[in-house]
Amino acid sequence: MNTPTILKKTGNFTNPKTCPSCQHTNYVWEQDVRYMYCYKCGVTSDLAFNRTLNESLQTEDFPYYSFLRVGQILHLEEKEFIITARLRYRSAHKEYYTSDEGSGYSNEKWYFDTYILRTTTEGKDQTYYLSEDKEGYSLGMPVTVDKTDADPTNLELFTNFYEGRADYRVTEYGSLFLEFFEGETEKEDPYAVGTQTYFATYQEGMWSYTVEQGDGWKEFSAEKKISKEELYKALEGNPFIDTYQERDKGFSTIRKVTSAAAVVAFLVFLVSLFSDGTPISTTRVDTKDIDKIKGYLSKPIKIDDTETNYNIEWSINFKSTQNQGMYVVVELLDKDKNVINAVESDFWYETGRDSEGNWTESATSESKYFKFLEEGNYFARIYAKTDSTYFNTASKSQAIINFTVNKGALMSRYFLMLSGFLTIVALFISFGKIGRTIREKYIYAGIKDEE
Repeated sequence: MNTPTILKKTGNFTNPKTCPSCQHTNYVWEQDVRYMYCYKCGVTSDLAFNRTLNESLQTEDFPYYSFLRVGQILHLEEKEFIITARLRYRSAHKEYYTSDEGSGYSNEKWYFDTYILRTTTEGKDQTYYLSEDKEGYSLGMPVTVDKTDADPTNLELFTNFYEGRADYRVTEYGSLFLEFFEGETEKEDPYAVGTQTYFATYQEGMWSYTVEQGDGWKEFSAEKKISKEELYKALEGNPFIDTYQERDKGFSTIRKVTSAAAVVAFLVFLVSLFSDGTPISTTRVDTKDIDKIKGYLSKPIKIDDTETNYNIEWSINFKSTQNQGMYVVVELLDKDKNVINAVESDFWYETGRDSEGNWTESATSESKYFKFLEEGNYFARIYAKTDSTYFNTASKSQAIINFTVNKGALMSRYFLMLSGFLTIVALFISFGKIGRTIREKYIYAGIKDEE
């Protein structure tokens, strides 16, 4: 990757510097910068001694979380800043929580980007920090303290350092590991890839105060939350920011429409689960009337719509409460009495008593969704038997078999279950981690020619 176009479009990154590793010409903000990331070979170098500081690390392997880029100009806190570097951190820390069950510190692992902001006004050099994680953005600035013995590696000492402050509570403490650096800086430490630092933070009102400590250095800073809308305003006039906002709003619209469609589909799914349509034919037959050879032939079932789903149900009502079972076959016939479909079921009823008391179990009904190819009259032929005997006499009458055809069933239950599952997946994709990835790809598809 060559120097991003945005570094040239700002008009500030005009100083050419040669990478000691690959001899590529990069453009930097400060003429006398010492440490520089090469956008071609991915190596950070010490320009004072022409030495490389780390192996090749490409920006594509550490993708941006949003619209922030090295080289952008921001107007914040009545100051004009330029982003000179981006750092990707991996944190392992403890975070304070409180709930109905109690309070304490949970173990957390986060990834976040910190952008170094430098004031552009000559003679008024100030450095701020803009951090971005999955919860949003925060703006940090260095602060001066009267005493400097706060120790973020020792929670007790850190607590004693800030003892007596109003609304005081240690909210986070732990370690940070720097995984990636791009841009430029005047000092190697703490911005060398692989550097591990320790930090502790306490909350006071809208501000968070942090002490960060590394090998031979310590920094104090104050930090407050900042909204995406504030950043949009601060970045007005920057390359591709308008396009980003338009694409972001476009994706939000798509997500809202998709979510609404998913909700409608889910409601249809719920309604359909409890709606089998309108009965157009019902057959009730006593097992004594079922011929063991010919079965029982129903009256004609008139079908006048081939576009509608039909729900076919068959069930049994046992006349006795004793343990029993019955094998039922239902054939669906066309107008010429030819079999076009057949279903079979083992219906049973069992009851008993155990150490927990009386119990009853049964399987007495089934259903199937069907679509007729032609209009006209159809028939149902029913067979029934127990283990060894067909029921064709009054003495063998043990059950009533029901056969119903319902018109207007919305969808098959299997299809509805699949639709419900896919709806949940769609919502997960829209709002989960996968959704964020899709969102970024959609947005950057519109600005890739501008970078």
